[in-house]
Amino acid sequence: MKRTVLSLILVAIICSVGFAEENLSGEKTFANGNYRFVSGGFWTCGQDFCGGFGEFGFNLLAHEKSFLLRDCIFIQGEGGSLRRSNATNPEPLDYGALTVGDKVLIGGRSDGIGFAVRSYGFTGASMSLFSCKNCSFFSQPMMLNILFGGGFELQYSTNTAFVIEFGGINRLLLGKNKNYFEGYAKTNPVLTIGFRTLK
Repeated sequence: MKRTVLSLILVAIICSVGFAEENLSGEKTFANGNYRFVSGGFWTCGQDFCGGFGEFGFNLLAHEKSFLLRDCIFIQGEGGSLRRSNATNPEPLDYGALTVGDKVLIGGRSDGIGFAVRSYGFTGASMSLFSCKNCSFFSQPMMLNILFGGGFELQYSTNTAFVIEFGGINRLLLGKNKNYFEGYAKTNPVLTIGFRTLK
C-alpha cells in the first residue's frame, strides 16, 4: 500500500511540473487541433502488477476539431505476482516483464476557455517477455495482452495534458510450458495515470 501511495505522489509531482508551463504573459492556453505527435509517461497498476511505460503516438486526423483518433506505441516495464489457483502450484509467482504494444484511441474533444477535455475509448494489444522462477526472460511461454478501456485527457497548458485511464487487460500465454502457470488470473482491472505532450 505504501508503494502505491508513494507512486501516486510521484506521478502527481511530475504532472504538476508539466502544468506549470505558461506563456510570457502568464496566461495559460491550450493547443489547437493541428498537432501531429504525442508522447507521454505513465504509471499503471493492476490487480497483480504495477509498472511504468512511455508512449509515442500519431494524430491520425489532418485537423482535430471535435473528434479524436490516434495510434500510440508504448514500451512498458512491470513487476508483479501471478496468483495461481491450481493445486499443484498454489503459491503466487513473482515476475518481471518487458512489454511492447500498440493501442488505438477513439473519442471526442470539447473546448472551454483556456482548456480542452478529451474523452475516449481505447483498444490494443501487446506482447510481453517475462522472467520468473523456472522461466528465463527469453524462454517460452510469452504473454499476449489484449487491452481495452476508456480515459480522459485534461489539457490546461499549451502542449501538456493530464491523463487518467480505466480499463482492463486480458492475458493469454503463448508457447510451451503453459501448464506451469495454470490457474493465474487472466483478466485484470487496470488504473493508469500520467501525462502527454502534444506537438
